[in-house]
Amino acid sequence: MRVKDVMVYGAVMIEPTASVADAAALMAQEDVGMLVVGKGDKAEGVITDRDLLVRCVGQGEMPDSRLVSEYLTSPVIGIAPDEDLVVASHMMRERHVQRLPVVENGELQGVVSYTDIAQSFGQVMYDLMFGAGEVRQMPSAMQVGRVTHYYSHQGVAVVDLIAPVRSGDTLRFVGHSTNFKQKAESLEIDHKPISEAFPGDDAALKVESRVRSGDRLYRVT
Repeated sequence: MRVKDVMVYGAVMIEPTASVADAAALMAQEDVGMLVVGKGDKAEGVITDRDLLVRCVGQGEMPDSRLVSEYLTSPVIGIAPDEDLVVASHMMRERHVQRLPVVENGELQGVVSYTDIAQSFGQVMYDLMFGAGEVRQMPSAMQVGRVTHYYSHQGVAVVDLIAPVRSGDTLRFVGHSTNFKQKAESLEIDHKPISEAFPGDDAALKVESRVRSGDRLYRVT
């Protein structure tokens, strides 16, 4: 199995000039133990809940007055989405970390954790023992485009596609502060309803939450 088969697409990011208190609040809000530090798709480093607790609070520092940039780990120790899960687990063990940013062509794609890997192997073993040898494929995703415009008054995103999208597909929008999943519905080109859009099309899609220009669009399978 590959990293892309179990990774979480998208990552919760925070800017290096944010306070440690802001980082702690964001971790609690998003229920994560690691934040990627940077802007857009460019990661400068990572900061974990342990960094906040041990290196900041544990040293008697005030979280409101200290910056994320003072406690981040840099450079980013990342792994490619096509890498084998065994390699990912070895990297985590050697570096004494529980999560790895997933990076492809210099761009942040998401995060894979030790828990993700352990659960995936556990699922495979369960299926082999109790599922008549039929191993269910873990959910994965492929990028199909990027958001170019968002019309808030209509709740509509315009996406530049690099792969086909069909009505009914399960899609995930991922960006700096975007991460949600929905079904592809109300597809249009030039205000005309369509059932399928293709690479090169500027398709309009009704979205359930706010998106932003540059957000990536994935089809979940």
